[in-house]
Amino acid sequence: MNKGETAMNIVIQGAGRGIGLALAHHALASGATHLFLTAQNPEQSAGYQELPPSATISWVAMDFLNPDSIAIAGDTILASQPNPDRIITTAGVLHDGDLQPEKRVGALSADAMLRLYQINAMGPVLFFKSLWPALRRAHPVVAASISARVGSISDNRLGGWYSYRASKAALNQYLRTLSIELARYNPEATVVTLHPGTVATNLSAPFRTQLAKGQLQSPEECAARLWSVLDQVSPYDSGGFFAYDGQPIPY
Repeated sequence: MNKGETAMNIVIQGAGRGIGLALAHHALASGATHLFLTAQNPEQSAGYQELPPSATISWVAMDFLNPDSIAIAGDTILASQPNPDRIITTAGVLHDGDLQPEKRVGALSADAMLRLYQINAMGPVLFFKSLWPALRRAHPVVAASISARVGSISDNRLGGWYSYRASKAALNQYLRTLSIELARYNPEATVVTLHPGTVATNLSAPFRTQLAKGQLQSPEECAARLWSVLDQVSPYDSGGFFAYDGQPIPY
C-alpha cells in the first residue's frame, strides 16, 4: 500500500466495542471494500449490532485466551481473503473485576500475570502467526497492534502496573521480532505497535479523574488518529512503536 492510499481489505481484531469498533467504522468511511471483524462472541457484541454481516462485512469468532480459536479464525479469514491490506489487533486488558493493576510487587498473582500476558502479548502475535501466509506473500500490507506507552521500558519512571507494563513490553518485542523475520520474505510489509493515548473505553474508566482537560479522547477521535498514522508508515518504519500523533516512542 502506497503512502496515503486507502486500504481495501481490512482485518480488525476486537471490533466488538471500543477502539476496535471505532476503527471498523473509520475503515468503512475511508473506503474499505471488505472488513473481517473479530470478537469473542460476535452476535452478542455492540459491533455486530452496529455493523451486521453483509456483502462487505464478515464476522469471525476469536478468543485470545483460546489458541485453537485463533488458528481457526486465521484459516477462516485466509480462505476468503489471501491478501489483506491492513491487519490490526486491539485487544488489551488492564483490569477486570478482581483483576486490578498491581501497585506493588506483593500484589502479583501468577494467574493474573498469565492472563494479561495471554491477551496483551501472546494473542496478537499468535493471530499474526495464523495469518503468516498472507503476511509473507509479496504485497504491501500493514500489520499493527495496540500497545501502550507504559510498555516502554526506558519511559518507566513511575513503576506500578507490573503485569500490564510487562505484557505490553512483550508485545512490542514480539512485533519487533516479527518485523525482522517478515522483511526477509515480504519487503513491502510494515509491522508496528501503536500507543492510542487515553481513550474513553472500559479500560480507562477507573483512571480518568486525574486527567488534564482535553487529554481524554473518544474512540472515534482515537481511531481517526491511529488510521492516519497507519496511512503514513512505510516499510522503513517497520518494527517501530508510534504514538497516536505519529511520534516514535522508545522501547
